Amino acid sequence: MTSLIEETLSQYAELHGDPYGAVYAKLYALEETYEGLFLLDTDEGLRRNMMRTTLEIISTYLDDPLAAANRVIGAQMSHVTYGVQDGFHAFFEITRDVIAEGLAEDFTPAHAKAWDAMLADFALAQV
Repeated sequence: MTSLIEETLSQYAELHGDPYGAVYAKLYALEETYEGLFLLDTDEGLRRNMMRTTLEIISTYLDDPLAAANRVIGAQMSHVTYGVQDGFHAFFEITRDVIAEGLAEDFTPAHAKAWDAMLADFALAQV
């Protein structure tokens, strides 16, 4: 099942490159106050690091779901000071949605099932 996730990431990268811009546009549409949290991130380094970390956690999951769960918990803990820990998992969901939208009909029900299983595992990894 994890190969289906990897397949979608590869296909999206081939078609659209980095999901960064689309993911953050969706994040800000979800909760406009999130954009203000990045006020000092003038070079977008922090946001790009968050996107990279998200993709690394997903890649970790493909090889070792337990290690990925530990990374999710660690990342969620680092967001407590920003008061966004309750909405933390939305970033993974938004990433999935961007991938699905970017692949359109190539994002099959099997792909959706694989992503949903991973996201359910991530949701179990809570602070």
